[in-house]
Amino acid sequence: MYVEVSELLKIKNLWVMKAEGVYLFANLFGSKGSIEKQESSTSSEVLTTSSAQPHVLREKMKEKKLTHGETVTASISPVRLEAALGRMYLYFCPLQTIEVLETITPGDGGDIPANVVVEGLTTPPGHKPGLYTLKNVKLSSNGAMQVTADAKTIWETV
Repeated sequence: MYVEVSELLKIKNLWVMKAEGVYLFANLFGSKGSIEKQESSTSSEVLTTSSAQPHVLREKMKEKKLTHGETVTASISPVRLEAALGRMYLYFCPLQTIEVLETITPGDGGDIPANVVVEGLTTPPGHKPGLYTLKNVKLSSNGAMQVTADAKTIWETV
């Protein structure tokens, strides 16, 4: 049986989206059934996926005149933190503001990439899914948009 690679990727993406979306959509639309919002008793690594709406982050970065290769320290608000399948995921769909606190490296004037990755971002113990301001994160745009946390990064409930 011959199956094109693109068809296999579509099937894989549908499966991943379904697995991620089961709890996400229940949380977004306030389902009260047997699905409970998870609270982390320990620090949890935060992940992002292609469904995190990185285009929203990209547009907000463009509004601030950030360009390819630029690295800034910023606060971004609000972002959505969701628990699904035992993990914590970050979504940019509600993002309204980026406050640039410091420019670390100037950009080269090029276009901001479309993909996003998060690095070093963990939730403190006791954080629940919901809306947060992320203070003191590093935003970079070289190859992908990068949201990087360090010891100064703070999660503030919106």
